[in-house]
Amino acid sequence: MRRFLKVFALLLGIALSSLGARMGLAADIGKHTIEAVSAATYEGVMLKPTEGHLKYERPLPMELVPYTIRNDSYYSVGTAFAIGPNQWVTAGHVFDLGHKSLSKTYRLRDHDGKVYDVDQILKYSMHRDFVVFSIKNPPQIKPLATNTVPRINEKVYSAGNALGEGVVFRDGLFTSRTPEEDYGDWKWIRFSAAASPGNSGGPLLDTDGKVIGVIIGKSENENLNYALPIQEVLKAPGDVASVDARIVYTIDNMPNESGTGRIQKKYKLPQSYAALDAVITRDLGQFGVQVQDKFLAERKAHTFPSGKDSLPLLYTDSSTVMPGLIARGDDGFWDAYTPGKPNNSEIGENGAFSYGTVGSSDFFLFRKPDGMQTASLYDDSALLMDTILQGYPLYRTVASERIKVTSMGKAAQSYDYTDHYGRKWLVRVWNIDYADEQLALFALPVPGGLAGMIRVTPVAQMDSNIDDLKVLADFTSIAYYGTLADWREFLAQRDLLPRAFSDIRIDFDYGRQFSYRSKRVAFSYGPAEMHITPRSDLKLKFAYFEDDGKMVWDVSQIVAGDSKDSSTFFTVVRHMHPPKQLDDRFQSRWQKVTQHQYPFNDAAFFDNKRTVIGDIYPHGVPDSKLSAAKVVYSAFYGTDGSLNQKMAQTRLDHFMDQMKVIESPF
Repeated sequence: MRRFLKVFALLLGIALSSLGARMGLAADIGKHTIEAVSAATYEGVMLKPTEGHLKYERPLPMELVPYTIRNDSYYSVGTAFAIGPNQWVTAGHVFDLGHKSLSKTYRLRDHDGKVYDVDQILKYSMHRDFVVFSIKNPPQIKPLATNTVPRINEKVYSAGNALGEGVVFRDGLFTSRTPEEDYGDWKWIRFSAAASPGNSGGPLLDTDGKVIGVIIGKSENENLNYALPIQEVLKAPGDVASVDARIVYTIDNMPNESGTGRIQKKYKLPQSYAALDAVITRDLGQFGVQVQDKFLAERKAHTFPSGKDSLPLLYTDSSTVMPGLIARGDDGFWDAYTPGKPNNSEIGENGAFSYGTVGSSDFFLFRKPDGMQTASLYDDSALLMDTILQGYPLYRTVASERIKVTSMGKAAQSYDYTDHYGRKWLVRVWNIDYADEQLALFALPVPGGLAGMIRVTPVAQMDSNIDDLKVLADFTSIAYYGTLADWREFLAQRDLLPRAFSDIRIDFDYGRQFSYRSKRVAFSYGPAEMHITPRSDLKLKFAYFEDDGKMVWDVSQIVAGDSKDSSTFFTVVRHMHPPKQLDDRFQSRWQKVTQHQYPFNDAAFFDNKRTVIGDIYPHGVPDSKLSAAKVVYSAFYGTDGSLNQKMAQTRLDHFMDQMKVIESPF
């Protein structure tokens, strides 16, 4: 899945949702106190991103958005308050240090709408979730007084911005102190005064208007809020930014396992926001990769294709045209999982897009429209995504309406990635500015189009998601299928072919000959055996297996067809001798193969309105010798309608006469 920081997280300050409670003044706090607190409490804002590269199915109904939000150039993200001459405090998560964003333009805004740029970071603690900072060209205001020894059961007041509509005061009680959940390094203030989106980073006050805490979050299980005691801010060293966080790592194909790591870093202050944010972002990213690497290394001996839990899948014909994910099931064994009920959309000119969710990714199969050139599909990211969006649902919610995105423009990132098995993935990333999100496409070129994975995540999580997708690329199961016309275009893209194709040669001349040759098997046929036209089809099923002591991803089955519209075919299948650890299902199938039992007994049978006949290659090998082989090949012929035994056997023999197994079976 992805890496994430285990820190105290309510994120009340990400105030892009509606305001939860109406403004109200507590009668007994006093007018002068309210005015003094209001004068020293500002709104935290972030400049709205510039939009324009996204296009929609219809104009956005922005008139449905409240006037204040619609006409504001900024998003309201929290609250900050002054505790000294040009010393401001807010919750650490309001400024989101250490996480990438498309638009990190944090500023303060006063009650008259004047905006102040953040200047220097003076104190910071990621674990305690606070930041002290200065602003440029600061106004002359009186800082708030503090109270470091508040008492339980006394009245308190939460103060914070109501999304640009003024400071809200709400009363309640200081109910208890709760130990910090990771290491017990301090105790949170729990209080019952209401807090709404926009309150994060605001002051929690006593009855004299003195600050006793910084509002941080809300209890998930009860109607109580949390604040960091102001004493924790005041006693923190003034020249240090502290990062102390636990990173938890999980990944989709090992859903019941996780790895953890604790990062502890200190940085000298003061620094500009941009400089500190850059170095923390770098260090968190690098440490996250270390946690990921450690997690994977510790499980390497038991991760597919290694270990006894992988054996059943290694000896199962599992690859499908719709890509899937090889994952550990609840029973502990590895298996291939494809979307249960894919969503299918026609996109014109025989184009189609199918997708379904496995884990955190949408696995997809995209067939390009007939009029689109394969090279254009790979090279033009705007054209690629515009076409995909005809079948892939991406919506923007405005008030109560969902508007479909129809174009995302050119990708912000475009590069290729080669996985462990030599499969070359197109990696494309598009920005979704309005939501501070990105869409990542990991795509394998296949005959007729692309297949792969899509994820949409916050920008802050995209790097770790890309790292995960690179790992999951090694666990992607897929078969390659298309018409001969599709294969001709696909094979022409030599730089994008998987490594396995370096040992495969596929040649055909419409109406004259088809041939397939690899270092394992070869066969050919002419028009007397089966039609060879642009609409003839070819499927290569792939499997993971050991070859000369090395695990490879290679062809395990070849299906050559007369036409996409016909059931006439010739199939070559590679069978491996199962190890003794595998149960009777695998031993029984091997016995059927090596003892020429049905359906490998050269006897025609009727199946699904067609005649099928199969045999072991080559003819005449004694069963006793076959049973000792490491690898055995079978061949099948099938055609629409009913054929008698002699005719079916003759047609299969014609194909097998032009077939040769190259790899040694012993």
